[in-house]
Amino acid sequence: MIFRGFGSEVDGSGKLDRIRRILLLSYNDLPHHLKNCLLYLSIYPEDHPIGAEILLDKWIALGFIEEEEGMTATDIAMRYLKELINRSLIQVKDTWYDGKLKECGLHDILREIIVSKSKEQSFTAIITGYCTRWPDKVRHLAIHNFTGNPPQGFSSLKCLRSVETFGNKDSLTTSFLSKFLCGGPKFLKVLNLASAELDSIPKEVFKLFHLEYLDLSGTRVKIIPKSIGQLQNLESLNLAGTTITELPVEILKLRKLRTLRVGRAGDYSNNFALWGFKSPDGIGKLTSLEILGNIEVDGGKVVREIGKLIQLRQLSITKLRREDGKELLYSLSRLTNLRELIICSIKEEETLDLQHSVSLRLGFLTRLSLTGRLERVPEWVMSLQSLGTLALLNSELTEDENAIDCLGHLPNLVALMLSRAYEGETLCFKAGGFPKLKELGLVQLKRLKWVSVEEESMPNLQQFVIAGCKLVEGLPLGLQNLTELKVLALADMSDELIHEVQNLDKQSEDYQTISHIPQQLQVQFSLFYNRKWGINFH
Repeated sequence: MIFRGFGSEVDGSGKLDRIRRILLLSYNDLPHHLKNCLLYLSIYPEDHPIGAEILLDKWIALGFIEEEEGMTATDIAMRYLKELINRSLIQVKDTWYDGKLKECGLHDILREIIVSKSKEQSFTAIITGYCTRWPDKVRHLAIHNFTGNPPQGFSSLKCLRSVETFGNKDSLTTSFLSKFLCGGPKFLKVLNLASAELDSIPKEVFKLFHLEYLDLSGTRVKIIPKSIGQLQNLESLNLAGTTITELPVEILKLRKLRTLRVGRAGDYSNNFALWGFKSPDGIGKLTSLEILGNIEVDGGKVVREIGKLIQLRQLSITKLRREDGKELLYSLSRLTNLRELIICSIKEEETLDLQHSVSLRLGFLTRLSLTGRLERVPEWVMSLQSLGTLALLNSELTEDENAIDCLGHLPNLVALMLSRAYEGETLCFKAGGFPKLKELGLVQLKRLKWVSVEEESMPNLQQFVIAGCKLVEGLPLGLQNLTELKVLALADMSDELIHEVQNLDKQSEDYQTISHIPQQLQVQFSLFYNRKWGINFH
């Protein structure tokens, strides 16, 4: 409401004070719980992207979320975020193709206000550049781009409830953090060390009994010690983007754990490979888990354990063997809360045996990725009425299976990626198919020569990416039927095709066909994938 039409007013310097007063009134009008949620955003550097899911986990850990019967803390936190967005106090910065919120942020003027308010109330303190002393009695501390030697004397930090670090490449060493945690905060609930220059976890971390959120993503940490079991109040553990490949059995003591992210996901350059972690026997004991990625299921025992995690909303599994496919379907039949699912086979040529007639109740599933050979598209996939994003990788479906025609009947599909998923030479998108599709990626379809689009097919398509399809001989036939198309991108295609497209005669039929498209690009497909395709949980 507030920021609509701000452009012209902000440009006029005489209006800034009025805008600040309006924003201050809007802030003062917030209920107490929403004020805390909003003030916490002051810890982030200016223009720093704020991951929505991670933000919700922090709000929950810090006790900003008021319990309501019949609702999970995650649902309540998302409602708070949407309310702040609807009040125009938080801005949507980025979404996934299916509409799911990815990143949010603050308008610069509002950020100034909440930074000031946070400082007044000793709610947050931001340490940036060179610092000689720690702030007094502050609850939430952010360390931005710290330089020089960190100050000593940690007694003023006893009230800390959260510590977040941003862009500190050299100063936040394991040695410094040991001293900091030993002499300062005992009641810390949130510790974010993402991308810090750490080779190991300071042992003092495991003495933080009240800790509920720990982020070590992007660090050089390789091993999680047995002492992780001491953090029995931990609810969120983020180890994504590290080289950790195994968790100790003591992880099973963390019965409050809701979010567990481990492993790495690849991109176009390595065929979107997925690196996961070996779990200890008994992972099914962590019954509070809502997000689990990326667990290796090299054996039926782990597959059966997953069926006990009935609160799961997001699940990413890798190293699935053909013989465990049926057992996996039985486990999935119990996971009725699933919203997002990734399944990856143990090796490239392994078949995903997911055809069995097991009754799956995946009515909430909105995002699905299957990596591995498929004899045909599983029937249960075709029943996913809420499915918005689908990625099929290494499927090698044959032209005879009418696989693409089947997918066209999914009523709410908005994003589709086919990577090494189809073996035919021609691919036709038929009339009436894919009624809501907005984004389409055809990647490394090795035998594909021609793509055609019939009238009334994909009437809402906005972005069409073709990458690594070296045998494609020309632009898709029927592009003129895609009246909503805004981007046509070609990447890693044959030199002949790229040359042809770059040198089209303005009088030619092909030129007339694509003249209505605002952007025709030759780009790296990984840019599109990394920015928008939401088929991993990192």
